Amino acid sequence: MTEQTPTHDETHRSPTYYDLSGFQRDVLQAIAAIDEKPYGLALKDYLDERYSDPINHSRLYQNLDQLIEHQLVDCAPLDDRTNAYTLTDAGRRLLAHQANTLASCCDRPRPVADGGDHSPTEADRP
Repeated sequence: MTEQTPTHDETHRSPTYYDLSGFQRDVLQAIAAIDEKPYGLALKDYLDERYSDPINHSRLYQNLDQLIEHQLVDCAPLDDRTNAYTLTDAGRRLLAHQANTLASCCDRPRPVADGGDHSPTEADRP
């Protein structure tokens, strides 16, 4: 049995939102949320405010590297020691699609679990 080599499209396809880890999703959101150029320490500070345990530098930078490999994030030097991270067009589209999906879920009327009418009846009124 021979192994098939992945095609160029299979090896370079953009991941879906659900292909990413939860932490990677949070990193994308952090990059989008920070107003000035998001650099590593600013991203760590943003995430530290939201996570109950401090974010490990290694964890952050390993995930940033993976997001760069997925072509969802770009990295450019700010100075000799600091890099800025920005979303690529693909990264922005991924977040925008997820935001629209969540918004549309919240705007829909929720189905009633028992399938019945949830209009108050005379018996329900005080």
